[in-house]
Amino acid sequence: MPATTTGREQAGVVLSKRGKVTAKGAGQEPRILKRGDAVYGDDVVHTVRGANVQLKMRDRNIVMLRGGSTFRVSIYHPRASSEDGLRYEYVGGILRESQRDAVSAGLGIGG
Repeated sequence: MPATTTGREQAGVVLSKRGKVTAKGAGQEPRILKRGDAVYGDDVVHTVRGANVQLKMRDRNIVMLRGGSTFRVSIYHPRASSEDGLRYEYVGGILRESQRDAVSAGLGIGG
């Protein structure tokens, strides 16, 4: 994912969202996110109560946020190797376990 003409480095993209989800970069006005929008290394992503969002990060990890959450990409420095070195700071709200992780842990879903 390349940098944009704004000079900010893209850290990921919105895979899906429901409800109002915003992102605000350093010195930027908040912007409402929609599917396919970029998120950047200096962004703070916020979901209102009842909303949720899935972000596909540059390193191919998926970040899922539920309503009332705030997610800050606080440090973003790609490594020189083929893998990206990314570090994220969780500010507040609810994180949930993915259903796939629950099944693989032997917890089962629905029965």
